[in-house]
Amino acid sequence: MKADDVDLMTIARCTTGFSSAHLEKLVNVAALRAAKNGAKAVSMHDLEFAWDKILLGSERKSTVVSKESRKIIAFHEIGHALVAIHVDGALPVHKATIVIHGTALGLMSQLPNLDQTSSSRKQMLVRLDVCMGGRVAEELIFGENGVTSGASSNIFRATILAREMVAKYGMSTEVGPVIHHYYDQWRGMSSETRLPIEKEVKNLLERAYNNAKANPTTHEKELHALANALLEHQTLTRSQIKDILAKVKSQQQQPQPHVVEARRSSQSEPTVDSAIAATTVAKAQGVDPVES
Repeated sequence: MKADDVDLMTIARCTTGFSSAHLEKLVNVAALRAAKNGAKAVSMHDLEFAWDKILLGSERKSTVVSKESRKIIAFHEIGHALVAIHVDGALPVHKATIVIHGTALGLMSQLPNLDQTSSSRKQMLVRLDVCMGGRVAEELIFGENGVTSGASSNIFRATILAREMVAKYGMSTEVGPVIHHYYDQWRGMSSETRLPIEKEVKNLLERAYNNAKANPTTHEKELHALANALLEHQTLTRSQIKDILAKVKSQQQQPQPHVVEARRSSQSEPTVDSAIAATTVAKAQGVDPVES
């Protein structure tokens, strides 16, 4: 393994919570891939491959996904990424991929900068926003009827987190700082207690959905640029995402061409030939002439 080729900080962030056995497996899988490819040393790409395989499962190269489905998956994952990038307090985006591993058709991963022993209410609210980003991106690009079932796992995780915030962590002013056990399918809880909890959970999820909806709508050019790049490369790293966003921002800041309207002479009326010529020039400049 060459230290120059390996980002040790990223490896440390990727392996937060790993046991010694997990670390050993990570290095072994990476070494086997490097040897298979005829490399003399383990690279960062080998370690990333090993991390994906351990956490997500083996890559499913035999799975056939239609062009339209791949497009939906790409916009879905970039939807998550855009919310994570633009919402204050979200964990940094590590990468986005549409390479299929295990049961995952795509993935947007985030890595903490430091080890965390607990999460604040703000961090949990941001996690809810990020969970809704994929669903929102699908709705924006493909319409309400084009939304797929791919967001089901995101909504499931968001619902569990919202319930924990309300019934386990006491983070609801309406319900109060009380723990309510709901793991027994609510059998040990009265309807008077359960209904306020479910109402608060719904409020949290709707708030997250509305927050997430503001991001892809505001940054639609970034959404298209990143999704198209993801479709082309299948995986986008953190640095690649930053480069694409910088390019989009630079293009938006470029001055727009100024079109000067030609004024008619007050002494003569335009002929038919001159009107046709003016229309042709205007169309060539990308201007749609309006008759007055």
